[in-house]
Amino acid sequence: DGQEVILKMGSPIQRLENEKRECHALQLCDGDSAVRLLDLDDELGTLMLERARPGVPLGMCPDDGENTRIATRMMKAFWQPLPPDHDFQPTAYEIEGFTRLREKNNGTTDPLPEKWVMRAETLYDELMATSTETVVLHADLHQWNILSAEREPWLTIDPKGYFGDPGYEVGAFLANYPEASCKGRDRGKLDVRRVEIMAEELDMPRDRIIKWGLVLAVIWARWDVDSPEESWREDIQRAEVLDRLL
Repeated sequence: DGQEVILKMGSPIQRLENEKRECHALQLCDGDSAVRLLDLDDELGTLMLERARPGVPLGMCPDDGENTRIATRMMKAFWQPLPPDHDFQPTAYEIEGFTRLREKNNGTTDPLPEKWVMRAETLYDELMATSTETVVLHADLHQWNILSAEREPWLTIDPKGYFGDPGYEVGAFLANYPEASCKGRDRGKLDVRRVEIMAEELDMPRDRIIKWGLVLAVIWARWDVDSPEESWREDIQRAEVLDRLL
């Protein structure tokens, strides 16, 4: 009918579970804060999605403080109560990845420093023990997954379909420092300002935001252990910076 759409096609091996969770998260949102799922083909593993126009990523905008406010509001808009019957992934799956890493490496977390892995595991347990809310999470809501649009000022794309404590959501945004808004600026000062804005917008304790950011930084370090650039080192450095803010 002339409507612009995005076709998203995954590989046959990876597509099934990930795409099912993405579909179900988008269906749950039903166009509220996220692009609409227009159609899907399970056999082909293809999604037909609403196209966001003009589609400029939030990461291209120059004001990091304003970007933080926009992102936190998108977080709140995305969160939905967890349905009784669902296939979303628990956030515990990611923290259990350290156990899988130890099993793979004869009991060690190499190349990740055991100190920081244990710090992340301890903080995760603490945060979950004091959690008072469980929601469906985007789980990858960073500056490049928020696009300018016409139907709404901003729409999110590519939800991962996890569930857990709302604080888990802040990690992806805190991990990214787009050049347009961050080049030449002190990341420690950026972190302080971001945390202040998130605490205000999300009505969440400052220390809780920092702890979730630290946990996610170490989780991403695990994702990056096989990177030839050894980008896990930068993830651990981010965890160190956040830890100093506590």
